[in-house]
Amino acid sequence: MKPELNLFAVIPEKFFSVLASPLKEDYANILFRIFHQYRLTNFGLSREVLLDIIIDYLEEKAEDEQFTRLLDESVWEESLDLGSSPRDRASFVLRKLEETGWITRETLVNYEEYINLTDYAIQILDLLDKIRKNHRAEYQGYVFATYTLLYTEEASRQGAMALEKAYEQTEALLNGLKALSHNIKRYIERVQDELDPKAILRLHFEDYKAEILDRSYHRLKTSDNVSRYRPKIVDRINQWYNDENWVQEAAVHEVQRRRQGELTIEEARELIYGRMDFIRQTYLNLDQLLEEIDRRNSQYASASLLQIQYRLNSSQNLEGQILSLLQYLAQLLTEQAARGDDDLPAAMAGLFSLYSQSYLDEKSLYTPRRAARQHQPAEVVEAVTVDERVRAQRVAELQARLAEKLTRDKINRYVLEKLGEREMIRAEELGIEAMEDYLKLIYTAVYGRSQRVDYRVEYSGPRVTAAEGAFEFKNIVIRRRKGR
Repeated sequence: MKPELNLFAVIPEKFFSVLASPLKEDYANILFRIFHQYRLTNFGLSREVLLDIIIDYLEEKAEDEQFTRLLDESVWEESLDLGSSPRDRASFVLRKLEETGWITRETLVNYEEYINLTDYAIQILDLLDKIRKNHRAEYQGYVFATYTLLYTEEASRQGAMALEKAYEQTEALLNGLKALSHNIKRYIERVQDELDPKAILRLHFEDYKAEILDRSYHRLKTSDNVSRYRPKIVDRINQWYNDENWVQEAAVHEVQRRRQGELTIEEARELIYGRMDFIRQTYLNLDQLLEEIDRRNSQYASASLLQIQYRLNSSQNLEGQILSLLQYLAQLLTEQAARGDDDLPAAMAGLFSLYSQSYLDEKSLYTPRRAARQHQPAEVVEAVTVDERVRAQRVAELQARLAEKLTRDKINRYVLEKLGEREMIRAEELGIEAMEDYLKLIYTAVYGRSQRVDYRVEYSGPRVTAAEGAFEFKNIVIRRRKGR
Protein backbone atom coordinates (compact mmCIF):
# COMPACT_ATOMS: atom_id res chain seq x y z
CA MET A 1 0.00 0.00 0.00
CA LYS A 2 1.38 3.38 -0.98
CA PRO A 3 2.21 5.82 1.84
CA GLU A 4 -0.13 8.75 2.39
CA LEU A 5 0.92 12.00 0.73
CA ASN A 6 1.51 15.21 2.61
CA LEU A 7 -1.47 17.58 2.38
CA PHE A 8 0.47 20.30 0.59
CA ALA A 9 1.82 17.81 -1.91
CA VAL A 10 -1.76 17.77 -3.25
CA ILE A 11 -2.97 21.28 -2.40
CA PRO A 12 -0.83 24.32 -3.34
CA GLU A 13 0.97 25.94 -0.44
CA LYS A 14 -0.80 29.29 -0.94
CA PHE A 15 -4.23 27.73 -1.45
CA PHE A 16 -5.74 29.08 1.78
CA SER A 17 -4.01 32.47 1.60
CA VAL A 18 -7.05 34.19 0.04
CA LEU A 19 -9.20 32.96 2.95
CA ALA A 20 -6.69 34.32 5.46
CA SER A 21 -6.27 37.75 3.84
CA PRO A 22 -8.02 40.99 4.89
CA LEU A 23 -10.47 40.35 2.03
CA LYS A 24 -11.22 36.78 3.15
CA GLU A 25 -15.01 37.28 3.35
CA ASP A 26 -15.12 38.81 -0.12
CA TYR A 27 -12.96 36.09 -1.68
CA ALA A 28 -15.20 33.50 0.00
CA ASN A 29 -18.37 35.12 -1.39
CA ILE A 30 -16.87 35.27 -4.89
CA LEU A 31 -15.79 31.62 -4.70
CA PHE A 32 -19.27 30.54 -3.57
CA ARG A 33 -20.85 32.40 -6.50
CA ILE A 34 -18.44 30.76 -8.92
CA PHE A 35 -19.09 27.37 -7.30
CA HIS A 36 -22.89 27.67 -7.59
CA GLN A 37 -22.65 28.69 -11.25
CA TYR A 38 -20.07 25.99 -11.95
CA ARG A 39 -22.46 23.27 -10.71
CA LEU A 40 -24.93 24.25 -13.45
CA THR A 41 -22.47 23.58 -16.27
CA ASN A 42 -20.85 20.48 -17.73
CA PHE A 43 -17.67 21.90 -19.27
CA GLY A 44 -16.64 24.73 -16.98
CA LEU A 45 -17.22 28.47 -17.29
CA SER A 46 -15.98 30.75 -20.02
CA ARG A 47 -13.61 33.48 -18.95
CA GLU A 48 -16.17 36.17 -19.84
CA VAL A 49 -18.87 34.57 -17.67
CA LEU A 50 -16.47 34.31 -14.77
CA LEU A 51 -15.43 37.94 -15.13
CA ASP A 52 -19.10 38.99 -15.17
CA ILE A 53 -19.68 37.12 -11.88
CA ILE A 54 -16.76 38.90 -10.24
CA ILE A 55 -17.69 42.32 -11.71
CA ASP A 56 -21.26 41.97 -10.38
CA TYR A 57 -19.88 41.38 -6.90
CA LEU A 58 -17.41 44.29 -7.13
CA GLU A 59 -20.20 46.64 -8.22
CA GLU A 60 -22.35 45.53 -5.28
CA LYS A 61 -19.47 46.40 -2.94
CA ALA A 62 -18.56 49.67 -4.69
CA GLU A 63 -20.01 51.77 -1.84
CA ASP A 64 -18.03 49.88 0.80
CA GLU A 65 -15.04 52.14 1.44
CA GLN A 66 -13.14 49.58 3.50
CA PHE A 67 -13.49 46.92 0.79
CA THR A 68 -12.38 49.36 -1.92
CA ARG A 69 -9.37 50.46 0.11
CA LEU A 70 -8.26 46.89 0.90
CA LEU A 71 -8.66 45.82 -2.73
CA ASP A 72 -6.66 48.84 -3.93
CA GLU A 73 -3.90 48.03 -1.44
CA SER A 74 -3.82 44.41 -2.60
CA VAL A 75 -3.62 45.47 -6.25
CA TRP A 76 -0.90 48.02 -5.46
CA GLU A 77 1.24 45.43 -3.70
CA GLU A 78 1.12 42.93 -6.57
CA SER A 79 0.50 44.85 -9.80
CA LEU A 80 1.44 48.53 -9.99
CA ASP A 81 0.44 49.04 -13.63
CA LEU A 82 -3.09 47.56 -13.42
CA GLY A 83 -6.01 49.79 -14.41
CA SER A 84 -8.76 50.84 -12.02
CA SER A 85 -11.86 49.78 -13.99
CA PRO A 86 -14.14 47.02 -12.61
CA ARG A 87 -12.95 44.69 -15.37
CA ASP A 88 -9.31 45.31 -14.43
CA ARG A 89 -10.11 44.60 -10.78
CA ALA A 90 -12.03 41.45 -11.75
CA SER A 91 -9.07 40.26 -13.82
CA PHE A 92 -6.83 40.78 -10.81
CA VAL A 93 -9.15 38.67 -8.60
CA LEU A 94 -9.32 35.97 -11.28
CA ARG A 95 -5.54 35.85 -11.58
CA LYS A 96 -5.25 35.69 -7.78
CA LEU A 97 -7.56 32.66 -7.63
CA GLU A 98 -5.56 30.96 -10.36
CA GLU A 99 -2.21 31.65 -8.66
CA THR A 100 -3.43 30.15 -5.38
CA GLY A 101 -4.78 26.99 -7.04
CA TRP A 102 -8.56 27.48 -6.86
CA ILE A 103 -9.11 27.53 -10.63
CA THR A 104 -7.37 26.29 -13.78
CA ARG A 105 -7.54 27.50 -17.38
CA GLU A 106 -8.27 25.26 -20.35
CA THR A 107 -8.21 26.21 -24.05
CA LEU A 108 -10.48 24.13 -26.29
CA VAL A 109 -9.91 23.24 -29.96
CA ASN A 110 -11.90 26.32 -31.02
CA TYR A 111 -9.41 28.47 -29.07
CA GLU A 112 -12.10 29.46 -26.57
CA GLU A 113 -10.78 29.68 -23.03
CA TYR A 114 -12.69 27.92 -20.25
CA ILE A 115 -12.03 27.99 -16.53
CA ASN A 116 -12.66 25.10 -14.15
CA LEU A 117 -12.50 24.75 -10.40
CA THR A 118 -9.78 22.32 -9.32
CA ASP A 119 -10.93 18.96 -7.97
CA TYR A 120 -9.88 19.70 -4.39
CA ALA A 121 -11.42 23.21 -4.60
CA ILE A 122 -14.79 21.64 -5.51
CA GLN A 123 -14.69 19.34 -2.48
CA ILE A 124 -13.61 22.10 -0.09
CA LEU A 125 -16.19 24.60 -1.38
CA ASP A 126 -18.93 21.98 -1.13
CA LEU A 127 -18.00 21.34 2.51
CA LEU A 128 -17.69 25.05 3.38
CA ASP A 129 -21.03 25.78 1.70
CA LYS A 130 -22.75 23.14 3.84
CA ILE A 131 -21.10 24.51 6.98
CA ARG A 132 -22.18 28.10 6.36
CA LYS A 133 -25.74 26.98 5.54
CA ASN A 134 -25.80 24.82 8.67
CA HIS A 135 -26.62 21.79 6.55
CA ARG A 136 -27.73 18.71 8.51
CA ALA A 137 -28.10 15.36 6.79
CA GLU A 138 -30.82 12.94 7.83
CA TYR A 139 -29.40 10.31 10.17
CA GLN A 140 -32.04 7.85 9.05
CA GLY A 141 -30.80 8.32 5.48
CA TYR A 142 -27.36 7.08 6.48
CA VAL A 143 -28.74 4.06 8.33
CA PHE A 144 -31.20 3.13 5.59
CA ALA A 145 -28.52 3.53 2.91
CA THR A 146 -26.16 1.26 4.87
CA TYR A 147 -28.89 -1.37 5.24
CA THR A 148 -29.78 -1.17 1.53
CA LEU A 149 -26.15 -1.44 0.41
CA LEU A 150 -25.55 -4.53 2.54
CA TYR A 151 -28.70 -6.34 1.43
CA THR A 152 -28.81 -5.47 -2.27
CA GLU A 153 -28.40 -8.33 -4.76
CA GLU A 154 -25.27 -6.70 -6.19
CA ALA A 155 -23.55 -6.91 -2.78
CA SER A 156 -22.75 -10.57 -3.37
CA ARG A 157 -21.08 -9.78 -6.73
CA GLN A 158 -19.64 -6.35 -5.90
CA GLY A 159 -18.87 -6.95 -2.24
CA ALA A 160 -15.88 -4.62 -1.98
CA MET A 161 -17.77 -1.68 -3.46
CA ALA A 162 -20.91 -2.30 -1.36
CA LEU A 163 -18.82 -2.54 1.80
CA GLU A 164 -16.90 0.64 0.95
CA LYS A 165 -20.10 2.64 0.47
CA ALA A 166 -21.63 1.18 3.65
CA TYR A 167 -18.44 2.17 5.48
CA GLU A 168 -18.74 5.74 4.18
CA GLN A 169 -22.40 5.96 5.25
CA THR A 170 -21.56 4.63 8.71
CA GLU A 171 -18.71 7.11 9.06
CA ALA A 172 -21.05 9.96 8.06
CA LEU A 173 -23.62 8.76 10.62
CA LEU A 174 -21.04 8.68 13.40
CA ASN A 175 -19.68 12.12 12.51
CA GLY A 176 -23.22 13.53 12.32
CA LEU A 177 -24.15 12.25 15.78
CA LYS A 178 -20.91 13.62 17.23
CA ALA A 179 -21.69 16.98 15.63
CA LEU A 180 -25.19 16.90 17.15
CA SER A 181 -23.72 16.23 20.60
CA HIS A 182 -21.26 19.10 20.15
CA ASN A 183 -24.03 21.47 18.98
CA ILE A 184 -26.08 20.76 22.10
CA LYS A 185 -22.99 21.50 24.20
CA ARG A 186 -22.58 24.77 22.28
CA TYR A 187 -26.18 25.74 23.12
CA ILE A 188 -25.57 24.93 26.80
CA GLU A 189 -22.65 27.37 26.78
CA ARG A 190 -24.73 30.01 24.97
CA VAL A 191 -27.63 29.82 27.41
CA GLN A 192 -25.25 30.03 30.37
CA ASP A 193 -23.65 33.18 28.94
CA GLU A 194 -26.98 34.83 28.11
CA LEU A 195 -28.16 37.55 30.52
CA ASP A 196 -31.51 38.62 29.07
CA PRO A 197 -34.48 36.33 29.98
CA LYS A 198 -36.22 37.25 26.72
CA ALA A 199 -33.15 36.20 24.73
CA ILE A 200 -32.96 32.93 26.70
CA LEU A 201 -36.58 32.11 25.83
CA ARG A 202 -36.01 32.97 22.17
CA LEU A 203 -32.89 30.80 22.14
CA HIS A 204 -34.80 27.88 23.70
CA PHE A 205 -38.12 28.02 21.85
CA GLU A 206 -36.88 29.18 18.44
CA ASP A 207 -33.19 28.51 17.76
CA TYR A 208 -32.69 25.34 19.82
CA LYS A 209 -36.09 23.93 18.91
CA ALA A 210 -35.60 24.52 15.18
CA GLU A 211 -31.96 23.43 14.90
CA ILE A 212 -31.74 20.63 17.48
CA LEU A 213 -35.15 19.34 18.61
CA ASP A 214 -37.18 19.41 15.38
CA ARG A 215 -34.40 18.85 12.86
CA SER A 216 -32.36 16.21 14.65
CA TYR A 217 -33.17 15.07 18.16
CA HIS A 218 -36.92 14.42 17.91
CA ARG A 219 -36.57 12.41 14.67
CA LEU A 220 -33.64 10.53 16.12
CA LYS A 221 -35.81 9.38 19.06
CA THR A 222 -39.00 8.61 17.09
CA SER A 223 -39.44 7.82 13.39
CA ASP A 224 -35.71 7.95 12.55
CA ASN A 225 -34.61 5.68 15.38
CA VAL A 226 -31.37 4.00 14.29
CA SER A 227 -32.27 0.81 16.16
CA ARG A 228 -34.77 -0.05 13.45
CA TYR A 229 -32.11 -1.37 11.05
CA ARG A 230 -29.23 -2.01 13.43
CA PRO A 231 -29.84 -5.76 14.09
CA LYS A 232 -29.96 -6.60 10.38
CA ILE A 233 -26.87 -4.51 9.63
CA VAL A 234 -24.86 -6.25 12.36
CA ASP A 235 -26.15 -9.67 11.24
CA ARG A 236 -25.03 -9.12 7.65
CA ILE A 237 -21.58 -7.87 8.74
CA ASN A 238 -21.14 -10.91 10.99
CA GLN A 239 -22.18 -13.19 8.13
CA TRP A 240 -19.60 -11.67 5.77
CA TYR A 241 -16.92 -11.54 8.46
CA ASN A 242 -17.15 -15.30 9.00
CA ASP A 243 -17.36 -16.15 5.28
CA GLU A 244 -13.77 -16.71 4.12
CA ASN A 245 -14.80 -17.12 0.47
CA TRP A 246 -16.70 -13.82 0.47
CA VAL A 247 -13.76 -11.96 2.04
CA GLN A 248 -11.31 -13.44 -0.49
CA GLU A 249 -13.54 -12.56 -3.44
CA ALA A 250 -14.09 -9.03 -2.12
CA ALA A 251 -10.31 -8.62 -1.67
CA VAL A 252 -9.72 -9.65 -5.30
CA HIS A 253 -12.31 -7.11 -6.49
CA GLU A 254 -10.69 -4.41 -4.32
CA VAL A 255 -7.27 -5.08 -5.88
CA GLN A 256 -8.78 -5.02 -9.39
CA ARG A 257 -10.37 -1.63 -8.72
CA ARG A 258 -7.04 -0.07 -7.75
CA ARG A 259 -4.07 0.82 -9.94
CA GLN A 260 -1.64 -2.00 -10.58
CA GLY A 261 0.69 -2.56 -7.64
CA GLU A 262 -1.19 -0.16 -5.37
CA LEU A 263 -2.64 -2.89 -3.15
CA THR A 264 -1.82 -6.53 -2.47
CA ILE A 265 -4.35 -9.25 -1.68
CA GLU A 266 -3.31 -9.36 1.98
CA GLU A 267 -3.56 -5.58 2.30
CA ALA A 268 -7.00 -5.70 0.67
CA ARG A 269 -8.16 -8.39 3.11
CA GLU A 270 -6.92 -6.30 6.03
CA LEU A 271 -8.74 -3.27 4.63
CA ILE A 272 -12.00 -5.21 4.26
CA TYR A 273 -11.82 -6.68 7.76
CA GLY A 274 -11.07 -3.19 9.12
CA ARG A 275 -14.15 -1.72 7.43
CA MET A 276 -16.38 -4.50 8.73
CA ASP A 277 -14.99 -4.04 12.25
CA PHE A 278 -15.67 -0.32 12.06
CA ILE A 279 -19.30 -0.77 10.92
CA ARG A 280 -20.01 -3.46 13.49
CA GLN A 281 -18.41 -1.62 16.43
CA THR A 282 -20.07 1.64 15.47
CA TYR A 283 -23.57 0.15 15.58
CA LEU A 284 -22.89 -1.96 18.68
CA ASN A 285 -21.54 1.06 20.61
CA LEU A 286 -24.02 3.57 19.24
CA ASP A 287 -26.13 3.49 22.42
CA GLN A 288 -23.32 5.15 24.38
CA LEU A 289 -23.29 8.11 22.01
CA LEU A 290 -27.10 8.30 21.97
CA GLU A 291 -27.16 8.29 25.78
CA GLU A 292 -24.62 11.13 25.79
CA ILE A 293 -26.89 13.09 23.42
CA ASP A 294 -29.87 12.42 25.73
CA ARG A 295 -27.84 13.54 28.73
CA ARG A 296 -26.76 16.76 27.06
CA ASN A 297 -30.31 17.50 25.89
CA SER A 298 -31.55 17.12 29.48
CA GLN A 299 -28.62 19.21 30.67
CA TYR A 300 -29.56 21.97 28.24
CA ALA A 301 -33.21 21.95 29.37
CA SER A 302 -32.11 22.18 33.02
CA ALA A 303 -29.58 24.92 32.27
CA SER A 304 -32.11 27.06 30.41
CA LEU A 305 -34.72 26.71 33.18
CA LEU A 306 -32.22 27.46 35.93
CA GLN A 307 -30.92 30.48 34.03
CA ILE A 308 -34.45 31.84 33.58
CA GLN A 309 -35.28 31.24 37.24
CA TYR A 310 -32.05 32.93 38.24
CA ARG A 311 -32.67 35.96 36.03
CA LEU A 312 -36.33 36.33 37.04
CA ASN A 313 -35.88 35.71 40.76
CA SER A 314 -37.09 38.79 42.63
CA SER A 315 -38.12 37.26 45.96
CA GLN A 316 -36.81 38.62 49.25
CA ASN A 317 -36.17 35.27 50.92
CA LEU A 318 -32.67 34.03 51.63
CA GLU A 319 -32.22 32.62 48.13
CA GLY A 320 -33.32 35.87 46.51
CA GLN A 321 -31.04 37.96 48.70
CA ILE A 322 -28.03 35.75 47.90
CA LEU A 323 -28.80 36.03 44.17
CA SER A 324 -29.06 39.81 44.43
CA LEU A 325 -25.72 39.93 46.22
CA LEU A 326 -24.04 37.71 43.62
CA GLN A 327 -25.49 39.75 40.76
CA TYR A 328 -24.18 42.94 42.33
CA LEU A 329 -20.70 41.47 42.85
CA ALA A 330 -20.62 40.13 39.28
CA GLN A 331 -21.58 43.54 37.91
CA LEU A 332 -18.96 45.18 40.13
CA LEU A 333 -16.24 42.83 38.89
CA THR A 334 -17.27 43.42 35.28
CA GLU A 335 -17.08 47.19 35.68
CA GLN A 336 -13.71 47.02 37.44
CA ALA A 337 -12.30 44.60 34.83
CA ALA A 338 -13.21 47.15 32.15
CA ARG A 339 -11.07 49.67 34.04
CA GLY A 340 -8.19 47.20 34.31
CA ASP A 341 -8.80 46.45 38.00
CA ASP A 342 -9.65 42.82 38.77
CA ASP A 343 -9.86 43.17 42.57
CA LEU A 344 -12.99 43.54 44.67
CA PRO A 345 -13.27 46.38 47.19
CA ALA A 346 -11.30 45.75 50.38
CA ALA A 347 -14.48 45.27 52.41
CA MET A 348 -15.55 42.39 50.16
CA ALA A 349 -12.20 40.82 49.37
CA GLY A 350 -12.49 38.46 52.33
CA LEU A 351 -15.74 36.96 51.08
CA PHE A 352 -13.97 34.80 48.51
CA SER A 353 -10.74 33.87 50.25
CA LEU A 354 -11.64 30.20 50.53
CA TYR A 355 -9.22 27.68 49.13
CA SER A 356 -8.34 24.02 49.56
CA GLN A 357 -5.10 23.10 51.32
CA SER A 358 -3.61 19.62 51.75
CA TYR A 359 -0.47 18.45 53.51
CA LEU A 360 1.15 15.27 54.77
CA ASP A 361 1.62 14.45 58.45
CA GLU A 362 1.69 11.39 60.71
CA LYS A 363 -2.11 11.03 60.36
CA SER A 364 -1.79 10.66 56.59
CA LEU A 365 -0.24 7.19 56.95
CA TYR A 366 -2.30 4.17 56.07
CA THR A 367 -4.07 2.65 59.09
CA PRO A 368 -3.82 -1.15 59.03
CA ARG A 369 -6.89 -3.27 59.72
CA ARG A 370 -7.51 -4.38 63.28
CA ALA A 371 -9.74 -6.91 64.93
CA ALA A 372 -13.20 -5.61 65.78
CA ARG A 373 -13.51 -4.16 69.26
CA GLN A 374 -16.50 -4.54 71.52
CA HIS A 375 -18.69 -1.48 71.21
CA GLN A 376 -19.14 0.62 74.33
CA PRO A 377 -22.34 2.65 73.89
CA ALA A 378 -22.37 6.18 75.22
CA GLU A 379 -24.72 7.16 77.97
CA VAL A 380 -28.11 8.32 76.69
CA VAL A 381 -28.92 11.86 77.69
CA GLU A 382 -32.30 13.50 77.60
CA ALA A 383 -33.16 14.63 74.09
CA VAL A 384 -33.51 18.34 73.45
CA THR A 385 -37.09 19.21 72.57
CA VAL A 386 -38.20 21.92 70.16
CA ASP A 387 -40.89 24.38 71.08
CA GLU A 388 -44.16 23.38 69.39
CA ARG A 389 -44.76 26.90 68.09
CA VAL A 390 -41.32 26.96 66.44
CA ARG A 391 -41.92 23.49 65.00
CA ALA A 392 -45.31 24.53 63.61
CA GLN A 393 -43.79 27.68 62.12
CA ARG A 394 -40.99 25.72 60.41
CA VAL A 395 -43.46 23.15 59.06
CA ALA A 396 -45.69 25.93 57.72
CA GLU A 397 -42.71 27.59 56.01
CA LEU A 398 -41.67 24.28 54.45
CA GLN A 399 -45.20 23.59 53.22
CA ALA A 400 -45.39 27.09 51.73
CA ARG A 401 -42.13 26.58 49.84
CA LEU A 402 -43.30 23.19 48.57
CA ALA A 403 -46.59 24.72 47.46
CA GLU A 404 -44.67 27.24 45.33
CA LYS A 405 -42.81 24.50 43.42
CA LEU A 406 -44.14 24.10 39.88
CA THR A 407 -43.99 20.33 39.54
CA ARG A 408 -45.07 18.34 36.50
CA ASP A 409 -48.30 17.22 38.20
CA LYS A 410 -49.19 20.79 39.18
CA ILE A 411 -48.60 22.06 35.66
CA ASN A 412 -50.64 19.15 34.25
CA ARG A 413 -53.59 20.02 36.52
CA TYR A 414 -53.20 23.70 35.63
CA VAL A 415 -53.37 22.97 31.90
CA LEU A 416 -56.34 20.60 32.23
CA GLU A 417 -58.16 23.23 34.25
CA LYS A 418 -57.52 25.81 31.52
CA LEU A 419 -58.59 23.36 28.80
CA GLY A 420 -61.86 22.52 30.46
CA GLU A 421 -63.99 20.72 27.88
CA ARG A 422 -61.97 22.01 24.93
CA GLU A 423 -59.42 20.04 22.92
CA MET A 424 -56.96 22.91 22.46
CA ILE A 425 -56.16 26.45 23.56
CA ARG A 426 -53.62 29.09 22.62
CA ALA A 427 -51.03 30.46 25.04
CA GLU A 428 -52.67 33.89 24.97
CA GLU A 429 -55.84 32.31 26.41
CA LEU A 430 -54.05 31.28 29.63
CA GLY A 431 -54.36 34.78 31.03
CA ILE A 432 -50.74 35.86 31.47
CA GLU A 433 -51.02 38.78 33.87
CA ALA A 434 -48.23 38.24 36.44
CA MET A 435 -44.79 36.66 36.69
CA GLU A 436 -46.32 33.50 38.21
CA ASP A 437 -48.52 33.07 35.12
CA TYR A 438 -45.50 33.61 32.86
CA LEU A 439 -43.48 30.95 34.69
CA LYS A 440 -46.40 28.52 34.40
CA LEU A 441 -46.39 29.07 30.62
CA ILE A 442 -42.66 28.30 30.48
CA TYR A 443 -43.08 25.09 32.48
CA THR A 444 -46.11 24.17 30.34
CA ALA A 445 -43.95 24.33 27.21
CA VAL A 446 -41.08 22.41 28.83
CA TYR A 447 -43.24 19.58 30.18
CA GLY A 448 -45.18 19.36 26.89
CA ARG A 449 -42.80 16.71 25.49
CA SER A 450 -43.18 14.46 28.53
CA GLN A 451 -45.27 11.32 28.10
CA ARG A 452 -46.52 11.71 31.69
CA VAL A 453 -48.69 14.75 31.05
CA ASP A 454 -52.13 14.82 29.44
CA TYR A 455 -51.35 17.47 26.86
CA ARG A 456 -48.87 18.25 24.12
CA VAL A 457 -47.48 21.51 22.75
CA GLU A 458 -47.31 22.65 19.12
CA TYR A 459 -44.92 25.52 18.44
CA SER A 460 -46.98 27.38 15.86
CA GLY A 461 -48.34 30.88 15.82
CA PRO A 462 -46.82 34.37 16.00
CA ARG A 463 -45.25 36.09 19.00
CA VAL A 464 -47.77 37.97 21.16
CA THR A 465 -47.66 40.21 24.22
CA ALA A 466 -49.67 40.25 27.44
CA ALA A 467 -50.16 42.49 30.48
CA GLU A 468 -49.81 45.66 28.37
CA GLY A 469 -46.54 44.52 26.84
CA ALA A 470 -44.92 43.32 30.07
CA PHE A 471 -44.60 39.77 28.72
CA GLU A 472 -43.80 38.54 25.22
CA PHE A 473 -44.09 34.90 24.14
CA LYS A 474 -44.85 32.60 21.20
CA ASN A 475 -48.57 31.92 20.89
CA ILE A 476 -48.15 28.14 21.11
CA VAL A 477 -50.97 25.61 20.77
CA ILE A 478 -51.70 23.45 23.83
CA ARG A 479 -53.64 20.37 22.75
CA ARG A 480 -55.17 17.57 24.83
CA ARG A 481 -53.54 14.17 24.21
CA LYS A 482 -55.80 11.68 22.50
CA GLY A 483 -57.20 8.92 24.65
CA ARG A 484 -56.77 10.86 27.91
